Amino acid sequence: MTTDEESTRPPATRRPGRPRKGEQAARRAELLDVATRLFGARGFDATTIEAVAKEAGVTKRTIYQQFTDKAGLFVAAVESLHAHEREAQPGGEDLEALATRIVHTLHSDQAVTLHRLVIAEAPQFPDLAATFYARGPAASIEALAAAPGGPLGDGAASKDARPWAEALYTLLLGEPHRRRLLGLQGAPTLAQARDHARGAIQVVLGHRPPAL
Repeated sequence: MTTDEESTRPPATRRPGRPRKGEQAARRAELLDVATRLFGARGFDATTIEAVAKEAGVTKRTIYQQFTDKAGLFVAAVESLHAHEREAQPGGEDLEALATRIVHTLHSDQAVTLHRLVIAEAPQFPDLAATFYARGPAASIEALAAAPGGPLGDGAASKDARPWAEALYTLLLGEPHRRRLLGLQGAPTLAQARDHARGAIQVVLGHRPPAL
């Protein structure tokens, strides 16, 4: 129960001065979301600091203070997308579950945007491209090689497992991922991702579905 004084008290207002850490993180995330969308739609060269600032509702000075220049903003935008991708790939799954998760993640809108950005700008940002490969494809291949249910069956990665893990990873992208990059089809549902993963595993491990 509130008193008359409490009921007539004006609503709380944001304290002046610097925003709290949580607010800073949220504002940074919003800014990077805008930057990612504009970089993805226009490319690096055609995206301006002015356009990002206007769309995000911040000043150019804010962007320069946080990211130094457009290149710094681009790198931060790609890194933020890669962080989402890493969060979406928990470990510990068996081979089919992991393969399904990889398909569902890599064919998602966020991952496709990341792939397009890095491929388009790799000549300008070779270090970023190398980091992208190490944290993305290379890490996924290692996880597939070690996943329980693979040809070795012991859940331990080895040199013997890597060739088929690379082949499986290639099939987990395949033509559907190419069509995604070209904007010719939408992201798969989880059920569609599972079907894709099962088919790829059958091809690589030499299994054949039972005849109907």
